[in-house]
Amino acid sequence: MKQKSREFQYEALRYTQRPGARVPEFVLFHASAGEIRQWADVDRLDPVNPSGAQRPLRPLKVNKVARFLGKELNTIPTAIIVALEKPRTRFSIKGRATAAGRSGVLTIRLRGNKKPGLIIDGQHRVYGADKHSGDMHLNVVAFLGGDDTEAAFQFVVINNTAQRVSKDHIKALSLNYKEEELNKRLMDSAGLGLKDTTYEDLQVIDMDPPFKGLINWLRNADGFIPANAVESGMAETRDRAARLGIEGLERDVFLALWSTVKATRLDQWKKYPDSRLLQKVSIYALTVFILDNMISAQTVSDVPIDFADDKTLEQFVEKLVKQIPAEFWTAEWTLTELDTRGGREAVIRELQVITSNIRHGRPWYDSLSIIDPSTLAESHQASTKPKHRRAARKK
Repeated sequence: MKQKSREFQYEALRYTQRPGARVPEFVLFHASAGEIRQWADVDRLDPVNPSGAQRPLRPLKVNKVARFLGKELNTIPTAIIVALEKPRTRFSIKGRATAAGRSGVLTIRLRGNKKPGLIIDGQHRVYGADKHSGDMHLNVVAFLGGDDTEAAFQFVVINNTAQRVSKDHIKALSLNYKEEELNKRLMDSAGLGLKDTTYEDLQVIDMDPPFKGLINWLRNADGFIPANAVESGMAETRDRAARLGIEGLERDVFLALWSTVKATRLDQWKKYPDSRLLQKVSIYALTVFILDNMISAQTVSDVPIDFADDKTLEQFVEKLVKQIPAEFWTAEWTLTELDTRGGREAVIRELQVITSNIRHGRPWYDSLSIIDPSTLAESHQASTKPKHRRAARKK
């Protein structure tokens, strides 16, 4: 059966950056994110395709782009870089050539399953824009005539020469901008401001679930969660970012992590202050406990675990948090002065002991140092004893 072909046409500008040299030609145009996904592929690096040049698609980054574009005034001026195969792409000249290049029409023919385009840079912008609206157009710079070596070269250069610029350098642009207005838009749109990182973290986390409106600080005196509880949790997340492979997504991972905690232990979340789940020491200890378990899981796993994948992160955190009985957060804790280094370490140890007890069939409260088992309800103690012990006693 003969396969049907489809064509996409775009007004474009073609030019050669180095006339006379054997280099690819560039074609500049714009196309909708939905169409780009139809004719351009992403050769991702994964266990199934170890030869792929692209980095794995990170759903948290995709969601971040979609949220950014959800703000009415936000646009993406940077271009998507694409390699196009010449046999299935054609540029038809219109008008006379000028020093700027040749204007014309770019035709991309799609036939079968193989796509003629390969996204070299900007995969998250394409997928994020498509998630927001497939009709949203993006700037595209494509090169024609290059082989796989050229595509690989461009990928390496683009992804290894970017340098983070200090936000203070904006003053060197001599722009007459309104600082507070600019800072507010940056925070609302991209979680990025002109202040220090800690202040940015608090602003963004205070605006997004699950901590929206709950942090007690200057802009929200009615909040009950200490600001430094969130600061310390974020500091630990940033400290482990490189080992977890979540650089640039620390805040998104922290929010996703705690959103899962809330969904998994919603009763304890609502019981504050009768529940200790949202106390300062608990937020710090549970964050560290989860992050360290994520690192351990990556270390022993034969297959790479991508915690920038929202589903992977959610399933991992949910399974781990469910191992900590709800009663742990409502039980009477015998240890005082928890808001110290020793107190925080003690709570982390308790979480480790509880998961060990569960794993080995012991009562969850066995060998805990900050809970007196005698204060727990007898019915609950009986229900949490290993089944084989209860059966033997009954016999």
